[in-house]
Amino acid sequence: MALHLDHPQFESMTGAFTHILGQHALQDNNPQVWEQTASGLLYPREVPRYLFRGEGGEFETTMHSLARLLLQAEAGTSGLSKADVAQLERINCWIAGRLCEGLDGLDRPSAFALLQHYGMPTRIVGFTRNLGLAFAFAAMGESSIGRMAVLPYASCHTVTLLELFAHPWAERAQRQAACGVVMTDELPDLKSEAARSRLDIKWYGFRILSSEREFYEEPYRELLREPNDPSAGFLRLHITEYVEANGKLSPTLTEWLLQKVPIAPYCYLLDSVEGNEAVVYYRGGEALLAFNSEAERECSRRYWSSAFRDRSDERSKDFMSRLVRGVGSVIADARTYHPESS
Repeated sequence: MALHLDHPQFESMTGAFTHILGQHALQDNNPQVWEQTASGLLYPREVPRYLFRGEGGEFETTMHSLARLLLQAEAGTSGLSKADVAQLERINCWIAGRLCEGLDGLDRPSAFALLQHYGMPTRIVGFTRNLGLAFAFAAMGESSIGRMAVLPYASCHTVTLLELFAHPWAERAQRQAACGVVMTDELPDLKSEAARSRLDIKWYGFRILSSEREFYEEPYRELLREPNDPSAGFLRLHITEYVEANGKLSPTLTEWLLQKVPIAPYCYLLDSVEGNEAVVYYRGGEALLAFNSEAERECSRRYWSSAFRDRSDERSKDFMSRLVRGVGSVIADARTYHPESS
């Protein structure tokens, strides 16, 4: 069924942007919500009137990425089996638990949102507080037609809304001013009449001109740029740790992950070491002398895939000794950085 738009399709992104900006984004006096601190103190916080989601294509549905992957596995169109998708869910749950243990103030839903930002499928559909960034995402699709969803913030009290940009460790989410709606079985599709009625979502359509696509290319690259992102390497490291703890993955799932997950190092500036405790400041891969993404991808392939016998845990045996020697320098986890392979 074709999507019913809330305005006749615009002939350009510029036309759609101008209309949505005037109708929604440029509203005065953003509302406030009352929130409670851990100590019980109530305080007012300003929130946007609307959230935005840009899509580069004429998709019939807007479902969470895990649901799409399950449907594709059942239809045999994703390359992954149902067992592979189930394995992905186990990986997600395992890593989310590690993140909640290691990062102060990160709860489980926000941990899943963080995983989604770096390529893992979850039950979350992403939005942004920034209209321009939403158009950047729409422009980078393969279609000449784009869609824009406008979601009133006030409607989000009926769903679970995540604001991951508020967490100091979530670099990519901060760049994207990213929010996420947790989807449920009762609300599986944001283009359905039930969702549009319950959340008062407006959907707009527009053509994407080649000049507009070129305009958004550089802003889009910056949103996803990895070398200066201190969080980019965490997912690759934790998948490696999952394999160490639970066994290797199928070659098919390994290849899927290698195309989705940032191939980045997990590295940090080591400030001090006292006993078994270290004070570190995370850094992006550009802090290292050299990083060969293709060589690193091959290393992760050999660690993760059941097609190879290579093990990653051998490279972390002298971890503490390397820490003591490295105070004041940038240290990379040896399982995510292999300069000898470059």
